Amino acid sequence: MIKLNKLFTALLLSTTTILGTASAGTVMYVSPQASDNGTAYLSFSIDRKVSPNVLYVEAADHESDEMREIYENGDPSLKFLGQIPQVNHTFAYIKTEYGVINENSLMLGLCENTSAFKVNSKPSEKAILSLQEITKLTLERCVKAADAIALIGQMIDTYGYYGSPATLVVADKEEGFVIELMPGITRAGGYHVARKIPQGHFFVAADQFRIQTVDKNDSDFIFNENLVSRMKQEEIAQLTSGNLNWQRSVKGTEIRPYYSLRRVWRALSNVAPSKNYSPWVSGWATTAYPFSVMPDRKVSLLDLISLTRDTYTGTQFDNATKGTGGLFATPYTHENYGERSIANENTTYTFISQANKLTPSAITWLSLGPSGEGTYVPLCVDKIPSVYADTSRTEYDERKMWWLSKRISYLTVGYYSSLSDMLKTRVLEQEQHSLTLINHSKGLPKERFNRVIANNSRTAFNRMQKLYENLLEKHDGGYMLRYAEGHNPKFIPVDSYKKHEVVHVDKEKEKAEAETQVKTEPNSSAKKGGIPFYNAIGLEKMPDKIDMNVFSKIISTTSEYLKKQNENEKKNK
Repeated sequence: MIKLNKLFTALLLSTTTILGTASAGTVMYVSPQASDNGTAYLSFSIDRKVSPNVLYVEAADHESDEMREIYENGDPSLKFLGQIPQVNHTFAYIKTEYGVINENSLMLGLCENTSAFKVNSKPSEKAILSLQEITKLTLERCVKAADAIALIGQMIDTYGYYGSPATLVVADKEEGFVIELMPGITRAGGYHVARKIPQGHFFVAADQFRIQTVDKNDSDFIFNENLVSRMKQEEIAQLTSGNLNWQRSVKGTEIRPYYSLRRVWRALSNVAPSKNYSPWVSGWATTAYPFSVMPDRKVSLLDLISLTRDTYTGTQFDNATKGTGGLFATPYTHENYGERSIANENTTYTFISQANKLTPSAITWLSLGPSGEGTYVPLCVDKIPSVYADTSRTEYDERKMWWLSKRISYLTVGYYSSLSDMLKTRVLEQEQHSLTLINHSKGLPKERFNRVIANNSRTAFNRMQKLYENLLEKHDGGYMLRYAEGHNPKFIPVDSYKKHEVVHVDKEKEKAEAETQVKTEPNSSAKKGGIPFYNAIGLEKMPDKIDMNVFSKIISTTSEYLKKQNENEKKNK
């Protein structure tokens, strides 16, 4: 019988940490005083597989005794969780899985965060509100951002919060706030802390909590007066100079080092390069990056659009310049290879909402698919144009912008260095056309303005269809394509009839690495023909604690690993 080694026994007996997982996305806010024309901008992306369908919810009046039904994840097709009192009037708004913007130009943007705590991810009698439902309730009931922050806090305290830890940005025409939500840890309920974003500032969050020390004497912080005592009672409170350190208390880690902080560094450095922020920090709870920053110059809509498409070009973190870029220097990577940039190939949609007193209707700009290959098209808070409405992710429909955007993305990303310049030029032309159209039409009555903007979505679709055709023409079956400079594969001439062995590049690399390891580590496992246990299950080093995903991987691979070790031992004998 094979004996488990001490290392594996220790792993089995160790205390595991179950992470509250995040879904990737980046949220950025430009306050009206920081923008070039007094408009507030709020962008957020959902970089995971969700429905791309966009819906318009009409305003409505309600009876005094009417109740608002609550469903799991805000989806009426899922489990019914309970009811809360309805208000007399609900506002019109645009939504996807989450609420985006309402008719009052109240805007929401979000990212879902990670915590090292095991959180209440499922609903219960004491926790019936999800992030999806909270965003919709907020837009249905609020005009001002400050009122929305108060409402969100009251709802969580009354009805409880479950699901993902999250950073939610709420903004109107004058001001913006960040409210961070944490499901219950030791019991159902939930925690929340809000902070006002200073006027004239820019804010960014990327799948990690951004509020750190909560100054109880600063009116810009908004939280339940029982928050600190409750966290102390549950033995999770972390204090800094007598104040609650929110981020440390909720253990707001990253998915992996720099998964979040690199995007925060990039966005802050882009708008305020004079600050010279370092891309390197001491750990996930670093104070190297401020909560928000005043930009070096005013930020325009096109500046923010460009930032949502950023892939670290010109920095040491640009994936396109490395092996991950492939033969055509694509800036994207798969399976967590390389750096996680702001732009991402897995993006389902990105919204940039705007709030000002210049246009007769509330407006949000929508890009479907990866923002680098999609085009931002403005939508009014009104009936959704047909190219965006009734979209299915599982049933192809050539009439929908989602599927057109995916065709463009697949073609361009596959041959990035050859096709991306044409795409970038044409997409920017369309976005500038839309921006000019808004500026020329802002004096129109609301209904006519809405029709003009809706018709523009069809124009954008037709132009993107023509772009796709032109990209295919340029590709021309690969006839004139050239690999990106510096990315050419090794040239192996076929100039002889003599049989010769073709060795795969990866095999040559593996052989060289093995020989190097034997030379530098005479007693290493490479010389013995084995590998360390933690390498066998895909870990670079043995962690102090492991989450359930790693634990499951250990269990599933142990039998196979030990079998291979036995075989190696027999061969060595």
